[in-house]
Amino acid sequence: MTKRLRDWQSRLQACIAERWARPFAWGQQDCVLFPADCVSACTGNDPAKAMRGTYRDAAGAARLVRDLGGLAAIAAAHCGPEVLPGLAQPGDIGLVLNDGRECLAVCSGAMWLAPGFVGLCSLPMAQALRAWRLVKAEA
Repeated sequence: MTKRLRDWQSRLQACIAERWARPFAWGQQDCVLFPADCVSACTGNDPAKAMRGTYRDAAGAARLVRDLGGLAAIAAAHCGPEVLPGLAQPGDIGLVLNDGRECLAVCSGAMWLAPGFVGLCSLPMAQALRAWRLVKAEA
C-alpha cells in the first residue's frame, strides 16, 4: 500500500486550491479523476494512470466505471481500509450522494469535496455512504 508523503497536507491543499474553480469536465475534472489527483498529490502515485485519456463523455465514464466494478470498487482498489464515513479524515476518499447521484469525493476535514459545474462543491459529511482511508503518513 502506498503511503502518504511527508508533506501530503500542503500538497493536498495545493491540489484543492488549483482545482477549486475548475468546472466539471468528463475525463479531466470528474468524480473519479479529481479524487485520483488528490491521492496522487498525497502519495506521489497516480491511481488513475490507466484510466486517463480513456473517456471524454458521460457514456465513456459510465462504461469505465461499470468495467471496473463501480465507484466503490475503484476506491477500494486504490485506497486503504474502509472506515466509517464519520471517521473520515482529510485526504480520505468517500462515496457520497451529490444531487441524488453517487460520486467519489475527497474529505477536507469538515466537508466532502467533489467536482461541480462551477468548481468544487462542498457536501456535508453526513452525505457519505462509504469511506476509505487514504493511507498513513510515512514515518
